[in-house]
Amino acid sequence: MKEIIDEIEEPVFPDYENSILNLSNSILLHFGVKPEHHTLASVDEILSHNYKHVVVILLDGLGMNILEKHLTYKDFLRRHLLSDYSSVFPPTTTASTTTFLSGKSPIEHGWLGWDVYFEQEDKTVTCFFNTLQDSDKQAADYNIPGKYIPYENIIEKINKAEVGKAYSVFPFGDEPHPQMSDWLDTIRKHCHKDEKNFVYAYWENPDHELHFKGTNSNDVAKIVQDLNAKMTYICEECPETVFFITADHGHTDIRNETLVEDHPEISKMLIRQTSIEPRAISFYVKPEFMDKFPEAFKKEFGKDYVLFSKAEVLDKQLFGPGFPNSNLTGIGDFIAAAYKEKTLVWNKNSKQFKSHHAGLSKNELSIPLIWYESKPKRIGLIIYYALIALFVTFLFIAII
Repeated sequence: MKEIIDEIEEPVFPDYENSILNLSNSILLHFGVKPEHHTLASVDEILSHNYKHVVVILLDGLGMNILEKHLTYKDFLRRHLLSDYSSVFPPTTTASTTTFLSGKSPIEHGWLGWDVYFEQEDKTVTCFFNTLQDSDKQAADYNIPGKYIPYENIIEKINKAEVGKAYSVFPFGDEPHPQMSDWLDTIRKHCHKDEKNFVYAYWENPDHELHFKGTNSNDVAKIVQDLNAKMTYICEECPETVFFITADHGHTDIRNETLVEDHPEISKMLIRQTSIEPRAISFYVKPEFMDKFPEAFKKEFGKDYVLFSKAEVLDKQLFGPGFPNSNLTGIGDFIAAAYKEKTLVWNKNSKQFKSHHAGLSKNELSIPLIWYESKPKRIGLIIYYALIALFVTFLFIAII
């Protein structure tokens, strides 16, 4: 397969009128829930056909560049591509999947990235695990993100509206499906129920493999090709179903540098460790360096990162439209967004990857929206065509 060369020249910004946020609101509208943001016209039109089952499958990390690198245009997932569209900022699992699940933008739901600072507790918390940053230690004996930035998810909203039933299928959680065969089988079972329903199914690859192997890895290619085969199977196994297959973000190959060891003059200006993501960095700056920090950062990293003040972040709606969550304290004094390969981790002990996401490059922000409709098998129609075939056969025999 011809290798696609990644082109990362200028920062690209999320399009919050053509994004995973809008996909979520189209689903909510279809199931009788008032949307809080614009919907996607193309999805609204598809859903107007009133399918019995609606399924959204989210494959973590399967951005457009990964799809195009490892599949040909003849493969199922590319053949059924409806369009490319936008992730959110930062294009990372915490922010993007929470956007889909809540129907709200990151500024509204507050789950900005992997590690978010909570001023109320003076702690930086890894949101998905409720652990302290770079640690396995629980941040509290209660869930800190759940306490300060809770949200009602799409499953709860749809079930409350009572237009149809809603289900989620994860490889982990309260009802885990760690084996893909079980995960697929559960989706299939929901799509054979005699009810109108919605299924949201999340799978954790190819993201995990991409982080450790990079975007050009043969192992990544095998995973993507296997996912293509599995998606072909599940889509063809579910009658009267419309599938939307998408991703939360893409990936880009990176080069790591540390702030503490490689750039001590920058790290010494900070009150605390950086947070959110290595490619979407939140800085809390000491008061005496507030004027010096922007110039120093731009001098050092201006060719690789775009630096925004907190005021600019809010004015540009970088984290999306809507009113900021009243408990949100994680933005900091400045936000730096990477758009080239250089990626800043805190120190030499920080986790370092070969490929990452959360920045403002096309590779990270551009995600696919794949559509497949599985039409009902109409027995009457089958019998009708069988009778015609039988009649033609008899006629042919009679003529002979």
